[in-house]
Amino acid sequence: MITLTTLTTRIALALASFSFAGLIHSSTAEAAPADRQEHGAGKAERMCARLACSPDQKAKIQQIKASKAPQVKAAREQMRTLRAQVQAELRKPSPDAKAIARLDAQIDAQRAAIHSQRRAGQLQLLALLTPEQKTKLLAAADQRRGKGHGHGKRRGHGNGRGDGNGRGPARAN
Repeated sequence: MITLTTLTTRIALALASFSFAGLIHSSTAEAAPADRQEHGAGKAERMCARLACSPDQKAKIQQIKASKAPQVKAAREQMRTLRAQVQAELRKPSPDAKAIARLDAQIDAQRAAIHSQRRAGQLQLLALLTPEQKTKLLAAADQRRGKGHGHGKRRGHGNGRGDGNGRGPARAN
């Protein structure tokens, strides 16, 4: 059975971890917002190069991206604010469970809004592409999802430890 002291210690350690992670995230997020925008523009450029987009398609893709960016940015900022409110509530001597649940529900709603905005952008993008371009784009997405981004055998994400097939440590038979 967990004692009150142990529970309090665990909560304090968890809060400290979240605070430290938030501090690191906020310092790196503020360090290079222009780099992120350039990275996003570069991503669209690389996609268009891989798919051999026409100049008209390229312009429309950039327009879709530019129109969605402020909405997504606002939703993410709202989510950061809500998360900060949750952290503030957790730091109170007597956190209000109902307030935290209400904030969590708002965070979930923001996450769903971001997801639907992203999905709408994907659908707009797919509507611009030719059937061959769609096939090529979706095949590349399937390949990224299946392989993970590792550094050699047994070091990637996705299949777990071991022989690369998700079966744990490799065994000699």
